[in-house]
Amino acid sequence: MNPLTANLYRRVRTTLTRPRRQDAETVRNLRLGVGVIGTILPVTLIIANLILDDKVIVPASMSGTYYTSARNLFVGSLCALGVFLIGYRGDTRLQDLCTSFAGLCALLVAFAPTAPPSPKTEAAWVNYLHHSAAGALIFTLGLFCLTVFAQLAKPRAARPAMADHPSMILYLACGTLVLVSGALALYTGVWPTSWSTGWSSLYLFEAVAVFAFGSAWIAEPAGMIWPKLKLPLSRTRSRLTPSLSPQDSAALSGLPPSADRPSAAAGPPPQVDAASD
Repeated sequence: MNPLTANLYRRVRTTLTRPRRQDAETVRNLRLGVGVIGTILPVTLIIANLILDDKVIVPASMSGTYYTSARNLFVGSLCALGVFLIGYRGDTRLQDLCTSFAGLCALLVAFAPTAPPSPKTEAAWVNYLHHSAAGALIFTLGLFCLTVFAQLAKPRAARPAMADHPSMILYLACGTLVLVSGALALYTGVWPTSWSTGWSSLYLFEAVAVFAFGSAWIAEPAGMIWPKLKLPLSRTRSRLTPSLSPQDSAALSGLPPSADRPSAAAGPPPQVDAASD
């Protein structure tokens, strides 16, 4: 890499990763709003179809809700999610770009519906746009949970210890669950097999992915509770390690007990004058 390109790359990287000041209260509320939408949306859509007495209670996929009585709830929730993600400001510009991209994908999923049930039809490009945006949304949110919340993008030495921060385990689990469930949803939608047909498997995988990322976003603003619940590993070890007496410590170290050792404050031993003898 020539010096000009290296310098340009260094400046762009510094601009994207430079820490920025942010309003903690606003960020916490945005995270909570994103998390609430994600956790309750899968179940709320089913309840809405039940209350409105729709013929289809659980559609084949969450996107299929667009053609049920819960369509307005589905579209409205995605619009709110998209606005929240676009308005969210992370610690770096790179995080801003990721959340803004995810918010744009959420809006595309809302306004570019999936293919309707037969015999209705729609333009093929709309269906392709919908599924591309949905896949990008799930992948980006799962990656965000792992790299930002679980801090896997940082070097191992710079990450907080899991013993001191139990929420890291939750972030890892949620991020992994989002990516795995999203991959299963893609597999089920593109290559349906005998075990995935005959029931709403695609809806289940999508619901698990949405619920998992919502749980991670709720846990992040609730992080202020974790310091009260955490049990540092060092404190645990100190409680479990029995205290030793000075004699036992000296025996283990191979030194005489403190009572038998000469004190440094007493000074050097007296000199004996050989001429006087």
